[in-house]
Amino acid sequence: MAVAATALAAPRGALRSLMLHAWRCSAAASSSAWAEDLLHRMDQRDTWDRFYSEKRATGPRHFDWFFSYREVSGLLLSTLQGLSSGETRILDVGCGTSALGLGLYRDSPHQLHISCLDFSPLALDSLSQLIRESPPPRHPLSQLCCHLADATDLGATFESSSFHLVLDKGTCDTLLRCPQGPGRAKQLVTECLRVLKPQGKLLQFSDEDPDARVPFLEQAGGANVTVTEIGHINGICYYVYMLGQRPLDLADGREQSLEGKGLKTGPACLP
Repeated sequence: MAVAATALAAPRGALRSLMLHAWRCSAAASSSAWAEDLLHRMDQRDTWDRFYSEKRATGPRHFDWFFSYREVSGLLLSTLQGLSSGETRILDVGCGTSALGLGLYRDSPHQLHISCLDFSPLALDSLSQLIRESPPPRHPLSQLCCHLADATDLGATFESSSFHLVLDKGTCDTLLRCPQGPGRAKQLVTECLRVLKPQGKLLQFSDEDPDARVPFLEQAGGANVTVTEIGHINGICYYVYMLGQRPLDLADGREQSLEGKGLKTGPACLP
C-alpha cells in the first residue's frame, strides 16, 4: 500500500489538466483561485454542486471525465455478455452528468437496470433532464434510475450482492487526490465490492499506472485484478481495471443479502 499511496497522493498531470480545462470552459473561467480550490476539494459535495451549477448555466449537457462513452462502448457492451441470463443490474458510482449509464441504456440489446449514483443533487437534476430527453432504450424492459447518495457509504441505499457490474470512471481518482484520499478511496472500493453479486465485476477507468493502481486495489479487497490498456486519448494513456470479490467476501455478501430486503430503487427512473 505504501507504494500506491505515495504514487497517488499528489495530483498527476493528466487529471490536474482535465480539471483545470473543465473549469476554465465554464462560466467561472475567470476565477483561477476557484480552479485551484476545485483541485484540492474534490471530495466535498459543495465543490461539485458549484461546478455543476456553472456547467448547467447554458443548459443541461453531458460532461465526461477522461473520455466519452463512445471510447469504451464496445468494451462495455462486450463485458455485459455473459454477466446475466436475465436482467443485468449495473451501478455507476459518481456518475455526475456522464453519458456512460445512459449510453448503455440506449445501446444494449440486453435487459438492464442501471443505477446512476452521485452525491451532488445539481448533477442529478441535470442528468435526470438528459434522461427524460433521451431516446427509448434498445431493450423495451430496460430501466435507468438516479440515486442521491455518497459512493463511499452505500449501505443506506443498496443491499449487498445487488449488482452484476459496478462502473467507476474517475471517482476513485478524485478521492485519491484529496488530503484524506487513500482512506476514502479504499472505502469506495470496499463498498463497490460489497454490492457486487457473486461473480460480479467492478470496472475502474483511470489514467493511473498499473504499478500503482493494482497494489492499491488488491489491498482494498479486490481479487483477480486485470488491466487493459484503452489507448492514448489526447496524449494520455488510459486503462480499465477489472476486479471481483475475494472468496471470503463472497460468502459474507451472500449471508448479508439473505438478511436484506432487496434493492432500493430511486424515485427518478425510466421508463
